[in-house]
Amino acid sequence: MTRRDVLRAGAGVILNPLARASAPQNLSYPLREIQGSLTPPDLFFVRDHFSEPALSLENWQLRIEGRVAHPRDVSFSDLLELPTKKVEAVLECSGNGTHGSAASNSRWEGVPISFLLEPAGMSRDAAFIAFEGGDTGRLVQGPSDLPYTQIVPLEKCLDSASLVAFKMNDLFLPRRNGFPARALFPGWYAMDSVKWLRRIVVLGPNDRHSSFFDNGMDRVYNRVTLSADGIKVKRLSSIQVKSAVAWPPDKMRLPAGAYQMWGFAWTGTGTIREVAISLDDGRTWEPAKLESSPGPYRWVRWTYKWAASTGDYSLMSRATDSQGNQQPLQRDKARKDVYELNWCAPLSCSVR
Repeated sequence: MTRRDVLRAGAGVILNPLARASAPQNLSYPLREIQGSLTPPDLFFVRDHFSEPALSLENWQLRIEGRVAHPRDVSFSDLLELPTKKVEAVLECSGNGTHGSAASNSRWEGVPISFLLEPAGMSRDAAFIAFEGGDTGRLVQGPSDLPYTQIVPLEKCLDSASLVAFKMNDLFLPRRNGFPARALFPGWYAMDSVKWLRRIVVLGPNDRHSSFFDNGMDRVYNRVTLSADGIKVKRLSSIQVKSAVAWPPDKMRLPAGAYQMWGFAWTGTGTIREVAISLDDGRTWEPAKLESSPGPYRWVRWTYKWAASTGDYSLMSRATDSQGNQQPLQRDKARKDVYELNWCAPLSCSVR
């Protein structure tokens, strides 16, 4: 029996979580609830722009079109029969707070986007790819709802780690995480990893994709800086180096004794090289131990043995990656947006 046969036999019973679409969700969970390095599906953060669509394996198809010689439709069973790749990677909301609860790390499996684009025969002037989800709504006023859409440079799409993913931690995607399939761009902020993927459109350098621009998506997810030369706007992409203390939580009261602080660190470029811990609001630093092996795209779990004596403490962690990027101690004052919140934010702890 082929994988296609297995899919057809089980689609209506096991793998078809068709249900009424829910309202947009905004969910995150304390990092201290995560055991090990992988985030369980029930603790994976959720950020929806529009209501979750009701999709099934039986009616789902991925349309590939635009500046291609051979537009094509790909079914879920087609995906299962194509070469797949597994990538362990962090997804982080670009507006994630400094303490990191809207970030999760999973082992993803899917088909490299390049494998799907190659048979379509892209034109030589292809420059960007638009990814449309099955969820629809409005960010700005307009006559009708539009699909959630992001536009990604072709170079990132052709990276071997960029996937149309259909599994997370070796299980098919949960509905709220993009079932049946989603885009996945390891190392980049999560808004580009479009959930409930339905359409891939190849664009030229000057093509205007209506559902992206008419819905105002070009006005969000931008880095805005103010300088003497004026305002500069640049699209967000690579995840900034960051670490977060999972335990102890903020405003914790502890008796004096020996404790193990721990948390996670991640980056969009290279790998995590080291994590340092400060107990005195950044005046002095000591090295933490990396408990899991650093690797591209995935986070590393770190620990620090703390002999806590009586006093009030301001706890901070600071990550440095293999490219020399280090968490800043404070927010860049030139920033006028609400994204990339990766500075070292302190946690207070009282020991008595």
